[in-house]
Amino acid sequence: MTKGAGWRAPLRAAVRLVGRVPLASFLAAVMWAAAVGTHSVVSGPPPEVRHLVAESLDSAARGDWWAPLLSIFFTGNLASYLLATAIILGCVGLAEATMGTLRTALAFVGGHLGALVLHFTVVLAGSALGSAWLASMRPGAIIGPFAGSLAAVMAASPLVSALWRRRLRSVIVAVTLMLLLYVGHPQALASFLGILCGLGLGRILHGRPAGAHLPRSTSRETRALLSMMVAVFAAGPAMAALAQAPSGPLAILRDLIVNPIPTISQLQANCRAAVDLSCAQVIHSPGLNGPGGEALALVPLLVLLVCAEGLRRGNRLALWAAIAVHLVIGVLSAIHLQLFSLFGSYMRTGGRVLPVESGVVEVLPVVTVPFVIAGLLFINRRHFIVDPDPVLRRRTAILLPSLFAVFATGYVIAWFAEDNYHRRAGLLALLATLPRMFLPYPFSFRYSVSVFPHGFFSTLIFSYGGAVFWLVSVISVLLLFLSRRLRNARPDSEFSTARELIRQGGSSLSWMALWPNNRYWFNASQTAGVAYQVHYDVALTIGAPFGYPKDASRAAEEFTRFCAAQSLAPCWYSVTDDNWEYLQRLGFRRVAVAEETLLPIREIEFKGKEWQNVRTALNRARKLGITARWSTYGGLSVGFRTQIHEISEAWVSVKALPEMGFTLGSLEELKDDNVLIGLAVDADGKVHGVTSWLPVFERGQVVSRTLDFMRRNQEGFPGVMEFLIASAVIHFKESLDVLSLSGSPLVAPAAGSGGNSAVAANIDALGRFLALLGRGLEPVYGFRSLAAFKARFRPQHRTLYMMYQDPLWLPWIGRAVTEAYMPNTSLRQTAKLLREIMG
Repeated sequence: MTKGAGWRAPLRAAVRLVGRVPLASFLAAVMWAAAVGTHSVVSGPPPEVRHLVAESLDSAARGDWWAPLLSIFFTGNLASYLLATAIILGCVGLAEATMGTLRTALAFVGGHLGALVLHFTVVLAGSALGSAWLASMRPGAIIGPFAGSLAAVMAASPLVSALWRRRLRSVIVAVTLMLLLYVGHPQALASFLGILCGLGLGRILHGRPAGAHLPRSTSRETRALLSMMVAVFAAGPAMAALAQAPSGPLAILRDLIVNPIPTISQLQANCRAAVDLSCAQVIHSPGLNGPGGEALALVPLLVLLVCAEGLRRGNRLALWAAIAVHLVIGVLSAIHLQLFSLFGSYMRTGGRVLPVESGVVEVLPVVTVPFVIAGLLFINRRHFIVDPDPVLRRRTAILLPSLFAVFATGYVIAWFAEDNYHRRAGLLALLATLPRMFLPYPFSFRYSVSVFPHGFFSTLIFSYGGAVFWLVSVISVLLLFLSRRLRNARPDSEFSTARELIRQGGSSLSWMALWPNNRYWFNASQTAGVAYQVHYDVALTIGAPFGYPKDASRAAEEFTRFCAAQSLAPCWYSVTDDNWEYLQRLGFRRVAVAEETLLPIREIEFKGKEWQNVRTALNRARKLGITARWSTYGGLSVGFRTQIHEISEAWVSVKALPEMGFTLGSLEELKDDNVLIGLAVDADGKVHGVTSWLPVFERGQVVSRTLDFMRRNQEGFPGVMEFLIASAVIHFKESLDVLSLSGSPLVAPAAGSGGNSAVAANIDALGRFLALLGRGLEPVYGFRSLAAFKARFRPQHRTLYMMYQDPLWLPWIGRAVTEAYMPNTSLRQTAKLLREIMG
């Protein structure tokens, strides 16, 4: 290695950083230069400097115009300087890379000054209105680049993708609110106000995008946001416990979520009551001021964090556990704060546990926040569909009560064996110490010393029994939340039978029968089956019967009789003309619901004028170094999986209505090892687009593939979907005869499309409703645009029908189809859907 090579690489990296984000680099460099030059690195600016650079009400009254600008380059201590550097390079750097240096500088300075003005206004107004918390901020001084940096990144957020904009704003707002509500220092308030200024400056600098609306979240994104909210609620009290003199409105919740260990003075207050135990023994008892007590104090925090991880994974048990924990915290907060005088808890001396001297307005958030979080979790419960493993759930249900019984029984036996009964407190001591040993919530520590156990074994169990029990409980519950079984109303044996029959034969949609929420019916010999969903007493099938082809017509007749016996109205959805002959004999009628596009791929050459768009996409991909990669989901690297998730989330986030289901697959359906995934990937590993192809079986062999999942990176090259489908034609050409580009839902056949035009002329009331629904959803989901896109590949068309028996059931069938496609639609979204349909 040549001389000096060791420092050249970092130097080049620093030069590149300065070139990319000059403003952020300048701010960080000046801040550290000022810190070193004024000896402020370790403990902040010294007094002779601090009064010149710290912005406060006093400096504003004196007219120190330089203080707001100089305050940017100083902060409180070494940790704060390191944090400020990270925030400058991260937030200001991101803003600079997104909207340029000039606009970032304007947002930084404007946000910093605007936050200071708003801070002083809020503090003065709050003080005048009698807020003790805001009044305590009047003498406080503000230093640091935090408000300006957060304002800059918030101002730049409208320019990033909808998905990352929501994530960025959610994380920054959540963390800042946590610091404001739990720590409550002036700097936290100024930072939060800086965020508001940044959002306003973003609107001024960039305007409101045309057609902007509140971006939608997928279930996965919603779960992530709710999980983050619960985690922040758990971490906030820990931050308050670590902070110096926290004063936020929710700071007192640290007494409930991070259970305080009794102080030495609290213990010494009891020493005079000691009869047969020394004061030193009380103070250093492991159950009070040792590892056992400290571990027990962290239990509520750990429980909430475990619930947050379970929520992120969509676990229903974690959802109800989190709701229960927040309700308990809310109730105990009300009791602890004596919001209602009936709950006043008196000590042995007659004093109250916690006199509430502040106004109800300041106390109320402490009680309401846990209830609000519980309410939000309950409202969004439809996003949590994962059940834990039933075997592990049963084992956990046996383990934890048994472990509790072991420790409680062991303590009682040791307590009596070591002659605690004949001491001063008697049996009352046992009744008092049992809950104290297990419950991780604050109890009055002003017990008489003689209440605590005497003797080696009883003291050992009292000191560590509760901590060990909760440690095992937290680990067991975490493992339970990490396990999963998709919520499905079908036994595993039925699923396996359906999977085997689908391999024997079925339609291009038969693989969708294996998706969640489907039920199964099998004939007596289990040679044919039907997948269906029940909505409003309508048995809505997913395609035609699957299994051995010779038994299909007989299976349809038997399934119809089964529905009659179950008081269900049978409705065959997305079936072809091949099924019409025997269903017509059973009294069924039909209406077209989709157009399936079929590609006879062995005949396709991509030659001629009609293939110009496809050839252009292939040539553009070749010039850009983009290739098609084929794999199953399990065979993809973590990087590719992450990009697929981000592309899908970004696609859903710009939709005004939720992601659809039924015959339209989502991200979860990609994880099947029989589903082949096609990626458009450039030389840097960036995914431009993704498609998935479902297998179509005949006698155990794959004879075709059906296009299901289509997502395009918002920054992907134009023509990426044409490239992926053309690449699929090339990839499958040697092994398959036909590819199905699937049906375009709610698109009636057009004249000359190859469908049965006589059927289109006889569309009844339900057909008109479905056509109206398709037109209404076109601006949101673009089904007709999708059909037009598929027509570029010169396909053959096949009409897919919905076949039903009783016209009187048409209103319920229409509702069943709507609910099958959009099962998670809320009332607000339903109203929006109706507005879209009615124009």
